Amino acid sequence: MLVTLLPGVREIRTPLAVGYTWLLALWLAIGHGIPEPDQASGLVADVYRLAHAAGLVAVGIAVSVGAYIVGVIATQLGLGLTYVVGDAIRRTPVRAITPGHNREKRATDAIVYLVVTRLAERLSEDEAFRGKVIEQLIADPPLDSPAETSAEWESLLLASLWDRHWAVSRTVEVENVAAQLRADHLGILWRLRGASDPAALEHDRLQAEGDFRLAMFGPLAAVCIVTAIRWSPWFLLVFPLLIILIYVGVAARAEAEESLAAALGSGRVIDPALARLDAQSIPMKAQP
Repeated sequence: MLVTLLPGVREIRTPLAVGYTWLLALWLAIGHGIPEPDQASGLVADVYRLAHAAGLVAVGIAVSVGAYIVGVIATQLGLGLTYVVGDAIRRTPVRAITPGHNREKRATDAIVYLVVTRLAERLSEDEAFRGKVIEQLIADPPLDSPAETSAEWESLLLASLWDRHWAVSRTVEVENVAAQLRADHLGILWRLRGASDPAALEHDRLQAEGDFRLAMFGPLAAVCIVTAIRWSPWFLLVFPLLIILIYVGVAARAEAEESLAAALGSGRVIDPALARLDAQSIPMKAQP
């Protein structure tokens, strides 16, 4: 029962925490200008009277509902802005140090390894495919080539899984094949959810963790800036820690994508795009 409740708790946690933090930032910014109850007038006085009549419990519920609504809107805007800015930065010379670049590389490497492993298995069974790979190796041999003739290459590849992995990586456009497979990300996830596979729960958990950390960056940065303006610039020293929050958030989302690759590799979900690798024509690297 607890397992079924956890996804719902995660759905509520992020917008509620984001909303409360934004309300905290707003209070720190303008709270000092709000008059005390005995000095208030107009709308502010009406709000005080309403809060007094409703009681602390009702006020707490109202604030929580308001925080949730603010959080829902702020979370979507914050995540969207984070991805847009991140994508723009990845188009600059500093892209190698961006968290998004690391996420893309990790997710792509996981799918590439899966593709190479699948094609290495095909290499040992499919004579036509093995012939194309050997043809590529003979046309563009490595400097320290362990074989020269077609027969020598075939004997080597049939005997060693490691050499099959190496041969596929050297001769096949595995990045293009991996990109086609990764495009089926949502399809893989839906099939896992349809089968009630634990991998789907793990993916959703990791993605929720990543979204939570990314969404909290904006309101925490606002609190940091407000406190620096109102009290001391020393509070800005906390800002680098908030940048780290973005990195760990993106890392969690990368782990979520890697979990899908692991589910595919273990055979827990049958993906048509992966199954087609056993029969379809595979793009080979251009010969020099």
